[in-house]
Amino acid sequence: MLQKIKIGNWLLEVDIHKTREFYNKDITVCNCLYCKNYVEACKHLNTSVSDIFNKLEINSAIPAHLSEFPSEEDNTRLYLGEYYFVGRVLEGELCTFNNFNDNNIEIVNFKVGFSKDLDFVPQGFPTPALKLSFEADIPWVLNENPED
Repeated sequence: MLQKIKIGNWLLEVDIHKTREFYNKDITVCNCLYCKNYVEACKHLNTSVSDIFNKLEINSAIPAHLSEFPSEEDNTRLYLGEYYFVGRVLEGELCTFNNFNDNNIEIVNFKVGFSKDLDFVPQGFPTPALKLSFEADIPWVLNENPED
């Protein structure tokens, strides 16, 4: 089922059924401490951020790729990552590695952009695939300390 969804400057045409079907599969997620923290923190995302994932039928607990870095803020980590969904951009400029900082929307602690770069697209993902790239300062919510 194709739906037109407006997010920031982008108008997307999204197959929410195919995207939901993919995320309902048994997908393995990295089990390192940093990824566990991200997945746990996703359970408490600001409504404005979780609304984007919900509109696109993306399961925020199943990123295709995550990288973690120290943050300038206390008790947070900087995460860069990506998710995939089935769809295409109807309006709006696609993000590239070079223009992400100038071509994203910022919602609370998340910066989000869309791209056709499919570096980490999961095997068997339906087409046409689009990537949601993000950068976010995420609080450390686990009891385990990554510095220990």
